[in-house]
Amino acid sequence: MEVAEVESPLNPSCKIMTFRPSMEEFREFNKYLAYMESKGAHRAGLAKVIPPKEWKPRQCYDDIDNLLIPAPIQQMVTGQSGLFTQYNIQKKAMTVKEFRQLANSGKYCTPRYLDYEDLERKYWKNLTFVAPIYGADINGSIYDEGVDEWNIARLNTVLDVVEEECGISIEGVNTPYLYFGMWKTTFAWHTEDMDLYSINYLHFGEPKSWYAIPPEHGKRLERLAQGFFPSSSQGCDAFLRHKMTLISPSVLKKYGIPFDKITQEAGEFMITFPYGYHAGFNHGFNCAESTNFATVRWIDYGKVAKLCTCRKDMVKISMDIFVRKFQPDRYQLWKQGKDIYTIDHTKPTPASTPEVKAWLQRRRKVRKASRSFQCARSTSKRPKADEEEEVSDEVDGAEVPNPDSVTDDLKVSEKSEAAVKLRNTEASSEEESSASRMQVEQNLSDHIKLSGNSCLSTSVTEDIKTEDDKAYAYRSVPSISSEADDSIPLSSGYEKPEKSDPSELSWPKSPESCSSVAESNGVLTEGEESDVESHGNGLEPGEIPAVPSGERNSFKVPSIAEGENKTSKSWRHPLSRPPARSPMTLVKQQAPSDEELPEVLSIEEEVEETESWAKPLIHLWQTKSPNFAAEQEYNATVARMKPHCAICTLLMPYHKPDSSNEENDARWETKLDEVVTSEGKTKPLIPEMCFIYSEENIEYSPPNAFLEEDGTSLLISCAKCCVRVHASCYGIPSHEICDGWLCARCKRNAWTAECCLCNLRGGALKQTKNNKWAHVMCAVAVPEVRFTNVPERTQIDVGRIPLQRLKLKCIFCRHRVKRVSGACIQCSYGRCPASFHVTCAHAAGVLMEPDDWPYVVNITCFRHKVNPNVKSKACEKVISVGQTVITKHRNTRYYSCRVMAVTSQTFYEVMFDDGSFSRDTFPEDIVSRDCLKLGPPAEGEVVQVKWPDGKLYGAKYFGSNIAHMYQVEFEDGSQIAMKREDIYTLDEELPKRVKARFSTASDMRFEDTFYGADIIQGERKRQRVLSSRFKNEYVADPVYRTFLKSSFQKKCQKRQ
Repeated sequence: MEVAEVESPLNPSCKIMTFRPSMEEFREFNKYLAYMESKGAHRAGLAKVIPPKEWKPRQCYDDIDNLLIPAPIQQMVTGQSGLFTQYNIQKKAMTVKEFRQLANSGKYCTPRYLDYEDLERKYWKNLTFVAPIYGADINGSIYDEGVDEWNIARLNTVLDVVEEECGISIEGVNTPYLYFGMWKTTFAWHTEDMDLYSINYLHFGEPKSWYAIPPEHGKRLERLAQGFFPSSSQGCDAFLRHKMTLISPSVLKKYGIPFDKITQEAGEFMITFPYGYHAGFNHGFNCAESTNFATVRWIDYGKVAKLCTCRKDMVKISMDIFVRKFQPDRYQLWKQGKDIYTIDHTKPTPASTPEVKAWLQRRRKVRKASRSFQCARSTSKRPKADEEEEVSDEVDGAEVPNPDSVTDDLKVSEKSEAAVKLRNTEASSEEESSASRMQVEQNLSDHIKLSGNSCLSTSVTEDIKTEDDKAYAYRSVPSISSEADDSIPLSSGYEKPEKSDPSELSWPKSPESCSSVAESNGVLTEGEESDVESHGNGLEPGEIPAVPSGERNSFKVPSIAEGENKTSKSWRHPLSRPPARSPMTLVKQQAPSDEELPEVLSIEEEVEETESWAKPLIHLWQTKSPNFAAEQEYNATVARMKPHCAICTLLMPYHKPDSSNEENDARWETKLDEVVTSEGKTKPLIPEMCFIYSEENIEYSPPNAFLEEDGTSLLISCAKCCVRVHASCYGIPSHEICDGWLCARCKRNAWTAECCLCNLRGGALKQTKNNKWAHVMCAVAVPEVRFTNVPERTQIDVGRIPLQRLKLKCIFCRHRVKRVSGACIQCSYGRCPASFHVTCAHAAGVLMEPDDWPYVVNITCFRHKVNPNVKSKACEKVISVGQTVITKHRNTRYYSCRVMAVTSQTFYEVMFDDGSFSRDTFPEDIVSRDCLKLGPPAEGEVVQVKWPDGKLYGAKYFGSNIAHMYQVEFEDGSQIAMKREDIYTLDEELPKRVKARFSTASDMRFEDTFYGADIIQGERKRQRVLSSRFKNEYVADPVYRTFLKSSFQKKCQKRQ
């Protein structure tokens, strides 16, 4: 077998290749991998290897029935039309035997099928029904001892440097993982962590179907996914690493993304290559084993791998040691940031390099004596149940980590009793499920410190790693801090909105001269354009924002201030309840009556407008006579404000200014001048998915049509009406862009055109199929409206709008416009009935943001808009001893009380060996060190923690935090210690739930209310007092009362 030297890349069609090595060729894994790449196998991102018939990794699989699957996950899938999101819910532990019985049961078994094509159709058709259970994250290998060829536990690749040089064992990455699948268990679209290689061997059972996208086309899949799942994309640039996104082959085909598929049979290997996106599903009960590995070609991929940014615990392997060892000539340049290198996806990995040969020679000397599977020691924090002891006996020949073993030989003999422990790590190398991975072996952390070089950075998580994937689920740990329970995942990608001070913008007295190709804001950044404004206020649905009576009645529009609030949406927690609402759901409107709304006289009566948001719109209401000059003025002014596009502005609502002083006005007028002098390309805020919405009956169109390669689009203004739009948002082909460009309504000289979906004029209009006009932004936000020609945003179909929606009344314009017209949208929060026209809501400042498929826009009315700064600011207020505050009593109601004492408690933050985390560990619970005398251990030091169950668990110290506890005394004399976040000061606005349960303490007649021992929180009922009329008839004997009660119940039963 010779590695082919080729000048032109092989496998130009990027098809998945299959290899059948001889036994001689099969012996050297790295050499044969280089041969495969020399044939172009890596260009497909996936390859199959069928080992020689005489090779067997294990002689018999009958003895693994008692192997424990500690954390099976149930995969719930939501979505439609070939676009789905997968959620994972942890189930109780079970053995392989129990799992096999479940997989073969009538509920979960594989349906009858003609061929694999027929089974694939059944998979995509029934994906959202009967959530399957997947047995994942079993750390270890079931290779027989002495099998050296392609042993997943010891592939001897350059990735082993991580363990050898840094003392780090990354479970499922450089150690093997086992996976037990059943029909329909799925691994979503993803690449490996750090874009590594992976190997997967199907030991036995039903086949596994794989889909793969060539690495050279991976960016196209990412752009498509960002378009269909914009909410997830805004929360994390690398959200596909969460492994929750499923896209069907029909969607990929429709958008011209190359892919290939293959079926893996039992006894076959699958190899995934760097940056090769792959996905797939299991045909039925099977068992697979996988891990990650690397070659020198991967190093350049690892240096530029895009990592998940929304979690602190995402895997990151330091590339320093790889560059230093295997690319020494580029090391200094790389350290200086000058190692500029463009990855060539067609280039194969070299058979070997001098650096690799030198490393292998040193390695052979060290490892010559040891032929068994080596793994760093680790223990599980998860308490072992009694029944777990019974079912996790011995597995003959299975390689599993033994927490009690101090040796590196972890083979489990027939007499050993080692349960396969749960690993709360970030996911694996193979496929299934969804989420993220990686666990540093805690007992080797001292080696990391000695090396002075961190090879891996990771943090806390409670995840399960599934085959090539990561699935999130809560761990069965002794106890997790309340923060871990309430706020998982703690998203580092989430930014708390800073308080902004938006001010008004003066409108020009005459329309601006509109250039055909408009300029844009030069200071716009990608982050600014993708973030959505978020302001909180206390307005209820149906309320019209009030404006101080002294406000100037000038023709101004509120704008987004320079210090605008930016809220990056955190990616959705996989354990959260899947969305239950339907994109077509209408909530029956029970809006506040007219008496509940502020009295607002109709504009038709020519009364002065007092609402700040409505002042700029005074001449734009459709009940007024058409005023094209006013539309020009409005369009020109909006064009000078972020995001400078009349369609993208849907996702950046106006906000009422807090003040309207001249200084702010001048500052923002200067800002506008800066905007119009910069370049004319920005990134659109509205994803392509919002225009497509329904995959059905849509002709083929490339995603994000008319976008530049960098994702930006040209801003262009109409020469007549001055409306400014992105070429991609409005659907302007490049050949139509020219000086003097006209929008659709101006081309037809439709000066009186008005939107049939709202009550306002102005903005970007397109013609509907019934020869009316509609705002493009209205067509995007109203669920039932469709663009027949998606790329050009034309032929808007409004015929599917149901009568119920047409009957909804807008809470903003119902008093301004007497007639009911247009189509209202509703708040997305639960069954909130608040309804409003798209343009009215936008002008009033209602928050609208792109949502994940199958929804289009997520709308949050004023009532449900939450300002995350409110409580945090309140917690910053100092509370002193003797101060009167409000907090919850033991009877679950809130009362006034007095602060008696303030104490501070230091808690330690530790991460246990299984990856679970605690932020409230007492210093005295660290038994390996006397922390009360010696102080806290060094950060990263391995410690022993005594848990409330009395057992000791290995952990790593991460730091400390100080919590202030407040001892309060109620009027009844009872005392309780409370945290600051549970206490409210008298000048603080109480949340609704607190107001509803706030009481004034009465006299001591109700002492039993406060001191009752049998109070059940939330279930205590008001005590019933016997009327004085019946005191003489009352019998206090409890036995007698019980007898009467039972007699009464028997009589009732006889009558029934």
